[in-house]
Amino acid sequence: MHLPVTIGVDGSEASLAAAEWAAHEALLRDRPLRVLHALPLMPHLLASWCAQPRPAGGDLLHEVRHVLAVRHPQLAVRTEEVHDVATSALVAAAEDADLLVLGARGSGGFPELRVGATVLHIAARAGCPTVVVPPEPPGPQPREEVVIGVDARRPAEAAIGFAFDAALRYGLPLRAVYAGVVPPPEDRGSEGVLLAQVLEPWRATHPEVQVVADIESAGPGQVLVEASAKARLVILGRRPADRAGALGPVAHAVLHHAGCPVAVVPGA
Repeated sequence: MHLPVTIGVDGSEASLAAAEWAAHEALLRDRPLRVLHALPLMPHLLASWCAQPRPAGGDLLHEVRHVLAVRHPQLAVRTEEVHDVATSALVAAAEDADLLVLGARGSGGFPELRVGATVLHIAARAGCPTVVVPPEPPGPQPREEVVIGVDARRPAEAAIGFAFDAALRYGLPLRAVYAGVVPPPEDRGSEGVLLAQVLEPWRATHPEVQVVADIESAGPGQVLVEASAKARLVILGRRPADRAGALGPVAHAVLHHAGCPVAVVPGA
């Protein structure tokens, strides 16, 4: 049985744009698409700024399914409505998903927020890779590569494998960025050797993928945000210990400022 690509929708423009991204990804992966809508258990207790007018759950799911059926008639789509808070429902759904997709922010919260607290909570805890689609559509820049942030001294193998698979699926080069590296001049060559050693097993199993190894002295958040301007996808690893906690400062910076979708991949 193929696990689905799962998308959480709440009627916001961001979640509907993310549903379109998820549909394309499901087709590329040859997976069904599961569209999930979480209804609050006690909606009358929501703060007034969360209680924005939106379609009722059944109407929303019917509308999303109709739009996706028209645009992607070959895609198998299943819709599901659950009565639970969104964080719990989507973290649970990630246990049976190949990929979880979220809009960067939902219909609630403060308008100035670029990435909602719900999304950050889920990305820090989901058991499968989670892609956060930014609120604004990508600009006119060419999307010419897949980018992954790599700590060559503590490589996140699951994220590296995800990145190679994504580059192969998209037919794009993979740029592996080892940033924040400020070694003494006599040791700079060794950092390049270290990164090459980390990437070599994946190059061997993905010979079709063109790989660019990039060592930068600037902070990883800054480098990855800048790289996102021309990337189709930016990929970050998440340590296993992070599952019960919060995302680190690099992930926060990239999720809040990237100009393309960002994948957060949990470690084994």
